[in-house]
Amino acid sequence: MKGFRGFGTRSHHWNGPPLAWRNIIRAKARLIVAVAAISFSVVLIFMQLGLLTAVLKAAVLLYDSLNFDIALVSPKSPELLSPQPFPRQRLYQAAGIDGVAAVMPIYITFREWRNPETRKLRSILLVGFHPGDNAFRLSDVDRQRALLRQQDVVLMSSLSRPEFGPRTIGLKTELNEREVKIGGLVEVSNTIRSDGTVILSTENFLRYAEGARADDVYLGLITLAPDQNVDAIVERLRQILPDDVNVLSRQQVNRRDQRFWIASSSMGLIVGVACVTAFVVGSVVVYQILNADVSEHLPEYATLKAMGYSNRRLAKVVLQQSIILAILGFIPAAVLGFGMYRLIFIATRLPITMTVGRLGFVFLLTLIMCSASGMLALRKLFATDPAEIF
Repeated sequence: MKGFRGFGTRSHHWNGPPLAWRNIIRAKARLIVAVAAISFSVVLIFMQLGLLTAVLKAAVLLYDSLNFDIALVSPKSPELLSPQPFPRQRLYQAAGIDGVAAVMPIYITFREWRNPETRKLRSILLVGFHPGDNAFRLSDVDRQRALLRQQDVVLMSSLSRPEFGPRTIGLKTELNEREVKIGGLVEVSNTIRSDGTVILSTENFLRYAEGARADDVYLGLITLAPDQNVDAIVERLRQILPDDVNVLSRQQVNRRDQRFWIASSSMGLIVGVACVTAFVVGSVVVYQILNADVSEHLPEYATLKAMGYSNRRLAKVVLQQSIILAILGFIPAAVLGFGMYRLIFIATRLPITMTVGRLGFVFLLTLIMCSASGMLALRKLFATDPAEIF
């Protein structure tokens, strides 16, 4: 039994992993195919999970730049960048609640920005607020408040796509067919729907967003006094304010927008189907490899069974082969996943990152995929009768 050199006939003990390793590397072409198939499946899972997480993060990046504990939004607004207005009076009503420190109206819309070099128009996100409000968490906005009080001056995000043209302080171009000047730069992350952002005063917002009114607020920000219970004040506001406005904590408004993107784009279904498909493809290939290995060594396995070795002991060899294949396939897939995440981030600026948790989760899936395939391949071994082989 040349292939089973790890078994001891006297002590009934064998060195399992070396035997499993020898069985795997004996057919090198088969090993390469198995590792490639597993790696392909794992990379696909990494990509789907990474893109889903990146999209969910990108959906709420603008919230991360804003300073608030509670948000007021219209019930007709499905998510932040598809806003519908609600009466500004609701903010005044909220300001009268004990525990509320400040209320701040935010104005949001999209208008056409002209690339001064190519003269092409591209839709850009406008975020308007009162320069006296502490509406942003960004220090760059705080130190440039005076600029925002100037007419036709905006702060442009330095992270805006190159298609908008140069992001140069002092540059003049057109916004909604009106002259505009870049007074300063800030770092506002792009989102799923917007790949460029300008921040401007409420007065300038109303000037560029023709048809907009100061009394029509798109997002209401509420900050609380120290040591206040956010949930309690949310419930209090819901009791007082009419149903033409929704009251949501920071966590709730984040979840609302993320649910919208999963449901409206069928993203959750697409990612789920892709991950299941990758899992099945990997499982089938590993099953075929291990099944072929078991069939090839069936006489040796039958001899060992005739010598008294149990199915459980023999199964350990096949399961060890499954684990080895899982490790060999996962390592290059993880390296490739890191590289592809980096390329996607550079190309799109989507917040896609590899985390320890994701590495552990995908490695566990890989082990399950390979082990399940190994268990299926064992059926032939369990059903083998040594008397039928010889």
